[in-house]
Amino acid sequence: MPSDTHPRPSEISGRQSLLIFACFAAAYFFSYGLRSVNAALAPFITADLALNKSQLGWLSSAFFISLAAMQAPLGIWLDRYGARRVEACLLAIAAVGSFVMVWAGNFAATSAGRILIGAGVAASLMAPFSYFRRCYPVEKQAQLGLWLLVAGTGGAVFFTSPAAALASHFGWRSVHLLSGISLAVVAVLLWRVVPDHDVLMLDTTSRAEQVSLWGLLRHPEILRVMPLSAIGQGGIIALQTLWAGPWMIDVLGMSPTRSATLLLAMMLVMTLGYVVMGFASPPLQRRFGLRNVALAGYLCCFVVVFMLAVATGQLAWLLWLVMAAAVAPIMLMQPYLSTQFPREAAGRLVTLYNMFVFIGAFVIQWGIGVVVDGLAQAGMGRETSYAITFAGLGVLQIASLIWFAKRREPA
Repeated sequence: MPSDTHPRPSEISGRQSLLIFACFAAAYFFSYGLRSVNAALAPFITADLALNKSQLGWLSSAFFISLAAMQAPLGIWLDRYGARRVEACLLAIAAVGSFVMVWAGNFAATSAGRILIGAGVAASLMAPFSYFRRCYPVEKQAQLGLWLLVAGTGGAVFFTSPAAALASHFGWRSVHLLSGISLAVVAVLLWRVVPDHDVLMLDTTSRAEQVSLWGLLRHPEILRVMPLSAIGQGGIIALQTLWAGPWMIDVLGMSPTRSATLLLAMMLVMTLGYVVMGFASPPLQRRFGLRNVALAGYLCCFVVVFMLAVATGQLAWLLWLVMAAAVAPIMLMQPYLSTQFPREAAGRLVTLYNMFVFIGAFVIQWGIGVVVDGLAQAGMGRETSYAITFAGLGVLQIASLIWFAKRREPA
């Protein structure tokens, strides 16, 4: 059960809270943007490096596997050293990865750059989540998390149509040059501005060491949510951060410029959804509970995946806007889960959850490319290949929701 009986750090002033939030938000702005940028840059990267769909899927999903691989040690680092030190150091690695992308001239070097970026931004959401869990009241954490996600989708907005426009004029590497410089600046700001209020909770008697990673993995509530986070949320991320763009081009016959514009609209809708949920989450939490609101969002997204499998009309792209709007409720699952465990173990918990999400995103994002290519080579058209692949993903996602619903809640 959660524990909030220990004293919190001294009250953080409003101005200081704003500065803290701004630093974390800037980091997540670039993290989310770089996560999804390949959806807009895919035509430019594919043409420059002569990639097939499987290689493009790997290039994007490499970000997720490196991010997922960082989650286990990241949780321990956050619980021992605090958010400021961990995130600032990792962002410096992300900056190096962006500069590698600028100079990379082949598929292998570009993959290495994406892997470094994924590892470097691994703490961009988990560091503030663990910081909020320790330093702010429980009833504020869902709202703080949602406003942070507004900043993140702002990054995704910038890294769609604007990034594609920049790439069309100066090449896709220019996007990573600006990103690398910006990440280095944000790392310095985090180091200098964010106080170590969360570190005050990390004393030698803290129960964080008693809540082991293995103990969390065996916990019934974690076992319930594991497939839903990996297949459900991971699958949605895989679609939105890469395959939405190629789907619009291959299935609906859109130009890269048109698809980038619609990706921008999708991210704007997602941002609006986070804003609305930021205001609506407190009353929804009181009336329905965070878990039930999150499950409603999951169900809506899964239905959209099935509809995308059969949609063929020119207005089918509107389904992506419905999915974008339904993402905000899904994000309430993580703050719900964090309230079920002691706040001293916040770092381990949020990174463990994130590990499931991004392992799922890696496998599904790469897997979609492999399956679509395989079906096309077997003689099926692109539309049919996407339809079968999306329908298969939808079946797995519904199965993960049934698993969550059927598993007995822990006593």
